[in-house]
Amino acid sequence: MKKISLTAVLLLAALSGCSGKDAAEHYQDALKFSQSNQYNAAVIELKSAIAQAPENIDYRLLLARVYLQTGDVVSAEKEYERALRNGADPETIAVEVIQTSFLAENYQNVLSLFSETGNLSAKTEHYLKFYRALAEVELGAAENAVVIFDQLVNSEYPDLAAYAEAALLLNARTIGAALSSVQQVATDSLIAKEALLLTAQLQLFDKQTDSAIANLTRYIEQVPSALKVRLVLAQTYVQQQQFAEADKQLSFILQRAPDHGLSNYLKATIEYQKQDYAKAKEHIDKAISARFTNTPSRVLAGIVSYQLGLEQQALTHLSAVKNSLHTYPPAQRLYSLLQLRAGATADAASSLSDAKFTEQDLSLVAGTAFQLISQGDESLAAEIISRYENMVVPQDGQSLSTLGSLKLGLPDRNAEGIKNLEQALMMDPGLHDTRLVLAGSYIRQKQFDKAAELADEWLKTAETRNAGYNLKALTYLLQQDLENGKLMLAEAQKADSDSVFTLYMLAAVARDEKDIAKSDELLTRALELRSDYIPALIAYFSSMQQQGTPQVALDVVERSHKAHPDNNQIRMLLANLYQSRNNFAEVVSILKPISDTQQQFTPAFYNLMVNAYVRTNQTDLALALAERWYNSDEKNIRAGLAYSNLLANARRYKDAIVVLDKQLKVHPKEPVLLRTKIAAQSENGDQQGALATYELLPAEIANSAEMLYHKGRIQILNKQISPGLETLNTSYNITPHAATAIAIAGAYAKDISYRRAVSFIEEHFAKHGKNSTDLHAFYANLLIEDDVNKAVTVYAEIVQQAPDNLIALNNYAWVLLEVGKVADAKTYAEQALKINGNHPDVLDTYGRVLLEQGKHVAAKAQFEQSLAIRPGHAEVQLNLAQALINNGEQQQAGKVLAAIKTDNVKFLERAKVLQQKLEQ
Repeated sequence: MKKISLTAVLLLAALSGCSGKDAAEHYQDALKFSQSNQYNAAVIELKSAIAQAPENIDYRLLLARVYLQTGDVVSAEKEYERALRNGADPETIAVEVIQTSFLAENYQNVLSLFSETGNLSAKTEHYLKFYRALAEVELGAAENAVVIFDQLVNSEYPDLAAYAEAALLLNARTIGAALSSVQQVATDSLIAKEALLLTAQLQLFDKQTDSAIANLTRYIEQVPSALKVRLVLAQTYVQQQQFAEADKQLSFILQRAPDHGLSNYLKATIEYQKQDYAKAKEHIDKAISARFTNTPSRVLAGIVSYQLGLEQQALTHLSAVKNSLHTYPPAQRLYSLLQLRAGATADAASSLSDAKFTEQDLSLVAGTAFQLISQGDESLAAEIISRYENMVVPQDGQSLSTLGSLKLGLPDRNAEGIKNLEQALMMDPGLHDTRLVLAGSYIRQKQFDKAAELADEWLKTAETRNAGYNLKALTYLLQQDLENGKLMLAEAQKADSDSVFTLYMLAAVARDEKDIAKSDELLTRALELRSDYIPALIAYFSSMQQQGTPQVALDVVERSHKAHPDNNQIRMLLANLYQSRNNFAEVVSILKPISDTQQQFTPAFYNLMVNAYVRTNQTDLALALAERWYNSDEKNIRAGLAYSNLLANARRYKDAIVVLDKQLKVHPKEPVLLRTKIAAQSENGDQQGALATYELLPAEIANSAEMLYHKGRIQILNKQISPGLETLNTSYNITPHAATAIAIAGAYAKDISYRRAVSFIEEHFAKHGKNSTDLHAFYANLLIEDDVNKAVTVYAEIVQQAPDNLIALNNYAWVLLEVGKVADAKTYAEQALKINGNHPDVLDTYGRVLLEQGKHVAAKAQFEQSLAIRPGHAEVQLNLAQALINNGEQQQAGKVLAAIKTDNVKFLERAKVLQQKLEQ
């Protein structure tokens, strides 16, 4: 045993308070310390006194009062409670006890304290009522408080009467009079602190902010733990933009309540003012997590996220309060911009519908209108453009050019757009992009002469001469004037022999003249000059593919991507090429840098990436990305279908139906949406709903063999056996598809007989041949019930044709067991195990082999493993019970049998036989 040294004994004595003083001496020293404001020392002495005399009331009361001086109202409340339990006189301390509970925000305790204590003086009862009224206010029961203040307003105690009058005047919204009344409470009153706080609150209402701040500060000096009051003071400081002072109060609050919503919001506001956006985000996220989700907090969260480049998060925050953003114009504009970048163009347009435009908004208006036009929503685009023009007069050529370009996309305003572009060029002939846009408009309208005239300005200077000849060449080529086109291209080459557009058009001319070698040579030269020239890359790949050497062009595109890793157009081209070659892992690899670094994606990107994730079995990532795509544009059919299909694959059928219903509100007659909804409803068990949706399909689709097949299956699931079989047979007669044959045979087997099902499939084989592996296997399964010996023969054929087919091997082993060929069954069961040793059916089959061989312990292990993967499977439970009985584990077998839940007659009969074995 370890020896304890003398030093250790002395140390233990010191730690245990063995100072030699008795409790009374500790108390006296505590009194001295408290009188000289040395409260921490007083607490230590009082704890030593109480350790020796825990029942002493005076010690407890002094400790409670010292705690109050230090601001530890919770500890003070506990000491008062202990003093009362030890026999302290309620009359003496009732007011300070209830006041302490109020300061500790234990309002329920305030309401119940001394409610059943008799023999209290009238004065004490009045003050107790006062604190109960305050507690009712804090608990939100103002009407109860008013009743009490009505009684106290006539109190013989002036401070109570003055406060009650002030409270009633505040309730009547008579702020000035309430302030006058509460200021009559004497500074030495028992309720002076409460009067001081009400004074500060009324001063805030009365816009006497400086005085309110001074009084709130004085209150906090007396009650340091008053977090609510500190919060009011911090909020006032923020409103006055005294951020440093606010920060002091918030630091105190957040140390004690780190997740408080309003405190974190105010702290986020301060950090935002400091431009420390990371800290601002940390605190606003905490505020929102604490359900402080009003409009200002969401706006701040949105702005902070945007400053950090987290545009999707910013959009989510602003979307949550989109109906209130009109009161925050900068936030409204940011919201529209984020919607536009996220592809939600119609929503962005809707957000702009109430905005008051300035010149600075032209780029936002233009971006929204361009997107709307590209999506076919021309009326909304025209509305936004008109609203902008009504509010803002363009002051320069560039603004006119932008408006003109927008109008070109609107059929009704095309002429107006051309006029704007012409005016822009008159104001500033150097607007080359505008000239090009106007030329394109003329070309679309087949006004080739006007387009050619625009080129004349470019022919005046060496810098733009190549562009001028290119434009003239293009107008000739579009009119099938090959000779003049070639002449202009020759001039263009003289002006700039390295113009890739000139080379690209020359390649197109060579291809039209069937000179493929020359065309490829010109494209190659263009790519040597500019390896990121997308039109040439596409044309070159098309040419190589037609010549049977696509890998040559793919190598060129890959080199181009390597040389220009930031060019997303090349990246997308390469991803499309990989997809066309079914190289989906490469699609993921090439697009991953975009998804890791960008917030907004194009529909083309979403489509490629979601499909690639699905094809590489990364379904969770596919679902997350499809959800993001759908949220960015809920009206996009491709987005809705991708998301709903992936939800259905994840067995989230209800969620899939919600998505489809939203889409059908926009596209009510879209067949692909209706078909997808029918499938989701059926899988979700709502067969009647699926049939109702089926009726909405166009007749030509509803009556097709494919949809009749689906309808028949749904009718049978809905217990409409005869109508279902009739529908399936109608489908089968149109197209005798193997899947339809399986559905018909399955219905026959379930509701008529296995013999009828087997006969039907044999008739199908006779007419259409055994050209479906699935139908052949289904036929074999039916034979298990109808003719097990024939099933053995059929499964032997299937296994011979597909020696690695897991289901075929397993079922073959099973039917071999049924006919008593245990050794053969073992061979095929072991082959199935090698393919998938965790398949519950395979484990069960192998367990049956072991059971037949008398290896009961090993069989038991197989059955238990199968049930661990698929609990509650009745047939496997029966097999396990059999193994347990054979192994002498009767009690455990009884438990397994008792747990079986099934309505299968065959299984119930077997369970009965096994139970009888247990009872023998």
